[in-house]
This record gives sequence, C-alpha cells and structure tokens, in this order.
Amino acid sequence: MDQSTEPASTATAGTILAYGQIPLRGADLPLLISLDVLLDECNVTRAAARLHITQPSLSAQLARLRRLFDDPLLISTGSGRGFVPSQFAMNLHRRLKPALAALTSAIQVNTESFRPDRDARTFTIAATNTSAAIILPTLVSKAQTYLNRELRFVTVEPDFTRVASQLEKGEIDMCVSPACLLPPGLVVSDLVTMPHVVVHRRGHPNGTAPVELKEYCEQLEHINVARDSALHGYIDEQLYRQGHARDVRMAVKDAAFVPAMVKRSDLVCTLPQSLADPLDTGLEYRALAFPMSNYALCMAWHPRCEDDPSFLWLRGELNAVAAMLS
Repeated sequence: MDQSTEPASTATAGTILAYGQIPLRGADLPLLISLDVLLDECNVTRAAARLHITQPSLSAQLARLRRLFDDPLLISTGSGRGFVPSQFAMNLHRRLKPALAALTSAIQVNTESFRPDRDARTFTIAATNTSAAIILPTLVSKAQTYLNRELRFVTVEPDFTRVASQLEKGEIDMCVSPACLLPPGLVVSDLVTMPHVVVHRRGHPNGTAPVELKEYCEQLEHINVARDSALHGYIDEQLYRQGHARDVRMAVKDAAFVPAMVKRSDLVCTLPQSLADPLDTGLEYRALAFPMSNYALCMAWHPRCEDDPSFLWLRGELNAVAAMLS
C-alpha cells in the first residue's frame, strides 16, 4: 500500500480546508466508517478484515480520505510494522466516534421494541468469575422462561484496560463487576450489595459463632479469591488499613474451586453471602462480628446503548435478578 501523503486534489479543496470546512458529499459518508476502523486498528490488514473488504479496496479508500482531508491520516512507523495516526487524525477520531454511534442508533432497525420471546439476540457480558457466579445462573434461568431458542448469552473475562473501548465498539454489551474495577466514561448502575461471610467445612474446630477479628486474623487459615490468584486481596487491604493481617495459605482465581478445598481441610474462605447460600451440606458459613465493607456489584454499559430496547430489556432483567438476591 502506498504510504506516502497525497496532496489535495484541487486548490479549491485546500481553500475550503483553510476555513475549517470539508467538502463532504453523501457518497463520502461510507468512507468515514472505514476511517473510524482504520484509526482503531492502525493496520490496514486488520481493518479490512473488520470491514469485510479486501486490503487493496481499503488502501484505495485511505488514498481518497487523504485527498479529502488533505492530511496523511496514518503515518508509517518506519519499521514497516504499522502506522500511527497523525495529530489531525487523532483529533478527528475523537469527534467522529460519537457521531457515528449516534448515526447508527438513529437508523437502527426495530428500535421501538424488543421481544425476548421472539427476537434473535446474543448478549455478550464481561463478568468477573465471582460476579458471574452471583448473577448469571438466575439470569439464564429467567431467560429460559421466554422459550426463545434465539435468545443467547456469551460470557467473557473482562479486560479492564480495554473494557471501555470494547463496550464502545460493541465487542461486548455489558460489564458486570465491582465498581472499583470500572474505568471512567461508562454508565454505571448499582446491582446488589451483600455482606461477606466465612465459609468452612461442617464440623470445623472453630465452631459456628460469628467470627471475631482476633480469631479471623490469628487463628483461621484463609483461601483468597482473586482474578490474578494473588495471596493479597481487597480484604487484606481493608485489614491492613486497620493495622491487621490474616494468614492466607492459598490463592485461587475462581470461587468455584473453594468448596472442594475447604471441605477437605480446615481452611476457610471469605465470600459474598449469595455464593455461600447454595453450598452443599458438607459446608457452612459464619457471619463476621467485626466491620468489613460489603460486596458491591455493578453493571456498566456505553452511553450509546442508553435507549436501545434490547439493552433496556437486559438491564431490567439484571435489576430483577439483583432484587431476588437482595
């Protein structure tokens, strides 16, 4: 692909650009979609794949965009491994994205209603393991009552460094997680707040009375649940700020591993109460007799989806699930 900067085709275009106006015609509007993807990817091959067109066709569109804006838009890095956007392109991209999102919303088909008993829809939800275990079983159970085989859910592990971009691009539809993990720029709504409890095997030598702080820190041996399997987690941060520490012997990234481990040992694990309620008969849990912040779960979405009927339905279903857990 020609990586050189192409000059404006006429003096007239240059004059119009000098006054801050672009000679944009209706036939040029599809080029803006291609430009948005090109500036997302900074790679013609990947952008062409996303747009479902050939690389030569997209290269021709890029040449036309360069003439239209009298700017290189994408500049070779010099290593032959890709491009970087020009300053003009970065400024343009910030304005272009919300404009395209508004246009997409305006021309959306079936914007008046969403029928969960009839319409085909696949929702992609990014959720931490703990969040998914709390919310999704009841959500799927409720969705099955609509008897719609075209209503589907896909769950993915959230990448919080990219989640805002993924929501903006429509790669994911919703993120369910603790609010503290969410980046700015999203619409966030509280779902459910619940206390933490200590889960252990039935017949644990420390008994069943509420756990006092001294026992929690000095007598019990803990499993920590963390996405990165770290031995030090948000509970340890709370204890540290109060001048205390607990004895963490094991770390796992998924609460699903906890029942098998505590059932066969004297280890304990601190979990949100709704995860402890359905545990098998070989396990039980104890309340905490000292202050600890509750587990707070939120849902987040991009502002472009605020009024979309299918998203309104999904948010309503998630709120209904949360009400059942409260």
